[in-house]
Amino acid sequence: MFALIYIPHFSLQAALRLEPELDHQAVALADSTGGKPIIVSVNDIAAQHGVLPDQTPIQAVARCDSLVIKNRSASLELSATEILLQTAYAFSPSIESTAPGVCTMELAGLGLQSEASAKAWAEKIIKAFAEFRLDCRIGFAPTPALALLGARSARPVNVFFEPDQFIPSLPIEALEPPVEIFEILALWGIRTAGRFLALGREAIAERLGVPGLELFDRLSPATVRPLNLVVPVAEFVERMDFEHEIETAEPLLFVLRRFTEQLAKRIGATQRVVGEMELKLALSNGGAYRHDFKIPQPTGRIETLFRTIQTHLETVRTDSPIVAVELRAAPAEIETTQLGFFEVTLKNPNLFGETLARLTALCGNDRVGTPVLLSTHRPDAFKMVAPHFSAAHPAGSTPDALPGPRLRRLRPPAPANIQFAEERPVSIQNSIFNGAIHRVRGPFLSSGDWWDNNRWSRREWDVETSDGSLLRIFQSGDGCFVEGVYD
Repeated sequence: MFALIYIPHFSLQAALRLEPELDHQAVALADSTGGKPIIVSVNDIAAQHGVLPDQTPIQAVARCDSLVIKNRSASLELSATEILLQTAYAFSPSIESTAPGVCTMELAGLGLQSEASAKAWAEKIIKAFAEFRLDCRIGFAPTPALALLGARSARPVNVFFEPDQFIPSLPIEALEPPVEIFEILALWGIRTAGRFLALGREAIAERLGVPGLELFDRLSPATVRPLNLVVPVAEFVERMDFEHEIETAEPLLFVLRRFTEQLAKRIGATQRVVGEMELKLALSNGGAYRHDFKIPQPTGRIETLFRTIQTHLETVRTDSPIVAVELRAAPAEIETTQLGFFEVTLKNPNLFGETLARLTALCGNDRVGTPVLLSTHRPDAFKMVAPHFSAAHPAGSTPDALPGPRLRRLRPPAPANIQFAEERPVSIQNSIFNGAIHRVRGPFLSSGDWWDNNRWSRREWDVETSDGSLLRIFQSGDGCFVEGVYD
């Protein structure tokens, strides 16, 4: 037994999936790949106004002056195909990408033994596709070819466990025979599949040849072709090529809001959430912009994901207008962490991550994050890395602070004019203190990284000034500095 998912007017539905505001307008889809634009698909409202496929856009607008004409988009059709296969794969592990907008599923082992159970199962599939604004029809039959015929005539589900129930009355046009075969059958007065089958296999082979036999086998319940099974891609991507160049953030954010919603739903259908996102912008000058988003706490909340993108784009300036956009999302398992009795974690890591993104935009990438010591003895050598939000630090993991005053470092160190007597600092002049030095500890000599171009050496002292202040000063090849003040 087989089920077939059929998305009518696939190219048009793919083009309109992200534009719900056009649901109640007359819309036609134009294709200009052959050079001259031609209408290839229309919605019901446009058809009621007399707009038909194979018309030119000028002829179509003459029939309906309020007609909205959309250009066929390969990128949108690719995204819709990925949705079709990924959604179907959630209901059956054996699927075939039969044609654009058509997916065949083998039902072995799914336990769909009755018409009622098949229809209930199909309703779940239809509801899943409705989440992505795709209208589909489903046909059940003993062979893939018959399932396709059932799906094309479904409103929205056809279940034919017994092909004799519907084959005899099926219009011959539903088989989509070659034009020459259709004209011959019309001359013979054959209008239905039942009368066609009544001719017999041998008579059809003798009069119509191989094309006639292919048509006959399409109607035969005994002809079951093996499916060319596929596994959907594990990535989740939404793409769009803009018909007009984008120069401001508003239309771009409008599209990305729809992308985020679709990706969150697609990943949610697999019982996972969004862990990472990648944004790509194609520019009119041939350049590109790319940015990765690491979600602090993987989530399926659309507002949280979109706000992450919006916060970043507030600081982005491109060299030229945007002509295409792609948003890719990587799925992640829903995180659950068992904390200890005295452990705590961030109440909202994603909100905190958004705040960090804003601070990073204001202060710079090297000024916001978690400091990590570098593998060197050079004083105050560290780098800033993105913070981790997955779990709290175990209780007691932070080492106890050493006794004594704390050094508050100046970044960068403050230049100073230091007077020496017998290599011992005796006075200091700078913006922090001007006067004599009463007590000195040092010098403390240190050096390192002599094996490369980052070599360094310095002499440092801890001093007490005449007003009782405690300072750390040092001397290096760059001069004398105040490194910090002790509390």
